[in-house]
Parts: sequence; C-alpha cells; structure tokens
Amino acid sequence: MRRNLYFLCLLLVIPILALGVHKHYISLTKVDFIKEKKVIQVTMKFFIDDIELALENKHGQAMELTTKDENKMADKFLEGYIRQKFKVWVNEEEKAYAYLGKEYENNEVFFYLEIEKISDIKTIEIQNSMLFEEFEEQQNYIKLNIENVQKTFILLKANNKDKLKL
Repeated sequence: MRRNLYFLCLLLVIPILALGVHKHYISLTKVDFIKEKKVIQVTMKFFIDDIELALENKHGQAMELTTKDENKMADKFLEGYIRQKFKVWVNEEEKAYAYLGKEYENNEVFFYLEIEKISDIKTIEIQNSMLFEEFEEQQNYIKLNIENVQKTFILLKANNKDKLKL
C-alpha cells in the first residue's frame, strides 16, 4: 500500500517538476485600429529578462533593466531593436510608427507604439521577429482588433509575418 502511494506521488510530482524547468518563450502584441482617431495603437508585452538578454547580446553591454543602474542607452537600444524587428504594412504600404515608450510591470515590459493618419484598412500585415535570434522556441502572438474583426497570428522563426485581408 505504502509503495503504491509512493509510486503515485512520483507519477504526479515528476510532470509538475518538468513543467517548472521548461521555460516558455512567448510575447503578446495587441494591435487596435481606432477608426474615429485614425490611429493604430500597438501594445507589446515581453518578459524583461528575455529582452534584456537580446539587447546585451546585440550591444555587448549590461542593461540592468528595472534597476537604478539601468543603462542610460537602454531606451535608445530598445527603440532601435523594435524598429529593426517589428514592421507594419497597411494596404500594402509599410507604415512608420511612433515609439511612445515602455513600462515595467513585475517581470514584464510593455512597449507602446502608434501609427497615425490611417483612415481605412483593407489589409494589414505584421512582421515580428523579436527574440528569434535568442530562442528557437520563441512565439510572438499578434492579436488584431480591426473594425470589429478579431484575429490572432502566431509568428514563429520560420514564419515571422502574416496578413489579414478585410
């Protein structure tokens, strides 16, 4: 009886421990079209340690994100990284966006972007290759909310771009 109980505990504990060891590499990006304001608002959410690793590997400097010793160039490096890895096309035309800033919350960082002067969307294409150079398993989820149409893309290293036709 006791041996069976021990075996049952092992069967339950081992999978739980295995889940704790494996880290998931996921980001979430929300893309909302506010037709009345003629803007696309983009909110990106990443784990701080993942973004920090990518910046440190790219620039060869400690970033110390969220600390009093945060690298003075961190905002510039972050914006440059996002501009290199994240692209938006509306109606087959690549659109420039304003980088509005970042915000830390617990172990996550939020980035805010905005594209102005968008009166109508027939197609929207998103490319997000952030963190693919660091993590083979990285998945970048894109949740679109365009004129009451909701769609989710899952972008992978092998397929870092997708398009919604309205």
